[in-house]
Amino acid sequence: MKKHIFSLAILTLMLPACNFLDKQPDDMRTDFTVWSTPTDVLSYLNNCYANLPQDQVIHEERFGLSDECDVMNTAYATYPINQGNWSATSGFQQTWDKWYRGIRSTLTFEANVDRCTALSPALMKRYKGESKFLRAYYYFLIIRKYGPAVLFYEPLPASTDFGGIPRSSFDECVTYICNLLDEAYELLPSDYVASIGSDGGRANQMTCLATKAEVLLLAASEQWNGNTMYADFKNRDGKELCSKTYDSGKWKKASDAAKAAIDFAEAHPVAYGLYTAGVEMDAPDYNPYKAYYDIFNNGWNCEVIFGTVDNGRVDSGGNSEARYVWQMQCTPVNANAYGGIGNVGVTLRLVDAFYMENGYGIEDPASGYVESGFAESDGPHITVSEARQETEDGRIKLIRDIRNLDAWGHTKGDRNMFAGREARFYASVNYQHRIPLCIGEDEAERNGWSSQKNKDGYGRLECYYGGVSHSTANNSNYSLTGFYPQKHIIPATIQGGQIRLPGKYISIYMRYAGIVLDYIEALNEVNPTDPDIEKYWDLIHKRAGIPSIFTCHPEIRANKDLQREYILRERQIELNFEGDRYYTSHRRLLAGTPDTGATPDTRKWGDGGRMWGLTAFSHDGFSAGNPQTNSFTSEAFYTRSWFEKRVFKDAYYLFPIPQTEIEKSPALVQNPFWD
Repeated sequence: MKKHIFSLAILTLMLPACNFLDKQPDDMRTDFTVWSTPTDVLSYLNNCYANLPQDQVIHEERFGLSDECDVMNTAYATYPINQGNWSATSGFQQTWDKWYRGIRSTLTFEANVDRCTALSPALMKRYKGESKFLRAYYYFLIIRKYGPAVLFYEPLPASTDFGGIPRSSFDECVTYICNLLDEAYELLPSDYVASIGSDGGRANQMTCLATKAEVLLLAASEQWNGNTMYADFKNRDGKELCSKTYDSGKWKKASDAAKAAIDFAEAHPVAYGLYTAGVEMDAPDYNPYKAYYDIFNNGWNCEVIFGTVDNGRVDSGGNSEARYVWQMQCTPVNANAYGGIGNVGVTLRLVDAFYMENGYGIEDPASGYVESGFAESDGPHITVSEARQETEDGRIKLIRDIRNLDAWGHTKGDRNMFAGREARFYASVNYQHRIPLCIGEDEAERNGWSSQKNKDGYGRLECYYGGVSHSTANNSNYSLTGFYPQKHIIPATIQGGQIRLPGKYISIYMRYAGIVLDYIEALNEVNPTDPDIEKYWDLIHKRAGIPSIFTCHPEIRANKDLQREYILRERQIELNFEGDRYYTSHRRLLAGTPDTGATPDTRKWGDGGRMWGLTAFSHDGFSAGNPQTNSFTSEAFYTRSWFEKRVFKDAYYLFPIPQTEIEKSPALVQNPFWD
């Protein structure tokens, strides 16, 4: 897949696959021609960004392996991994080599950039800062996925015995990464507001502060802070790679680092902060749905701290950008050859996590949540232009409101379990009977989403067995859970049966709300009575359009355990389909708590055990009901059912280092429980 960084093309020096310890890979060219002009130098630096992750649901461990998501197609690596059928020789979703290529590129860059005498001192300083940041970030990606890394501080001569270099301890890696980030901070500008078109995505001071907060939060969490499960995790010489001693001071370092990033953002309010779609949160016309939805679909905005530009398109050779692939995988199949594959489902564990609009969880009697039956009227936010669904003119108006993100919420006939939920639910989850965001104004196109009995001028998702998105002829491309992701889905145009995504989109690696949640999570472990917990948590809820968590649940105030539970739930909701659920469940050692009950547990964690959905497809291999008579009101579809049992072992808290690397490097030890 061809990837674009910033709005510049990636030029030259594309990197081949190679052993991470290879002595002279192609990315270490040092001949003068590479460094002769500022343009050449910039091309090399741009290439240092080329190994950053892509927002792809099927090729990233952070999506299909977490308990928020299911990837239906068994051809992808997510399936054998979730079934426990993998090893260090499988090669599934391996990025070890890729990120070391990025690290080597930065070392080469810093060793040679001074050779370009035509480069201005200001750019020389900034470029070195970008390179240092990238090296720190690649090491962060490595330790988060693989644990302790092999650290390189400078390019080493060809005579070096690379195979004899062991892994450093986790704490040593954290120290090195943080030192690099501090060095980079001193060399970089605060932001690129004035040049976001050409410099969006480049490292700056805020990316350094935010990454440091993420690194220290990882280091403070249970996986790396006194984890006795890793007591025997040692190098061949006996050096411990994970400390068995718990250090509460690590939480203080994490909270201080996150607060430093927040303070920096508050000192630069134009560049950084919670995105609100240009409307003050206290304004009468504030729209929490649009404010949340547009973070991911509106190019660079103040919420985005670090990310990569994606042009959202397909080229003439069939190569597609990451957002295009996401849109295809998460869009249900329909009769218009829209291009949707419908391969990704949202689990009930995520669906159930969202609050009601009154701020209460569905498990709380005060929420007003009703699971059975169907809504008898439209929700309050769906008729903003007073569109009437009974007329063609009214339908067109409503479709425009939906595509413009002005209308949101449930409509008459939706299942009650989808009614009255918070705005983030509607911005994140697509469900049966909902009008698709991608629907067009052409009546024939609209009706292409519907079976003959439902052709009423609207297209609505038919997830039941026999519906357009789950037809008897379509036995391989539909959601097993009965839900689809709505997040990151863009109102698209269709040409020749192919999705056309208008604009540029950001694969977001870090955003401001995530750092706010880092802060209150760490601060809760340090001092659960600190008023900053409520202050910053309330901002997240205010943007979401729901009351303070302390208004709905005053009993949790200052209670470390209860606050922790709700803070982690907040991460699950706010950062859904951004990879956070996978990494949070691992760093807090919560992934290995499988659901084995007869009914789904709303507040359960765990990447193993039963995964739940509606009976679009049940564990016995049968879809619910009769495809000839099923409809939107078929009760069988709305029955909670587990569709898959997943395997999670302690080894899976870390990915294995590829066995080929272990065999090439005698000093390199494998991760725990993978031998």
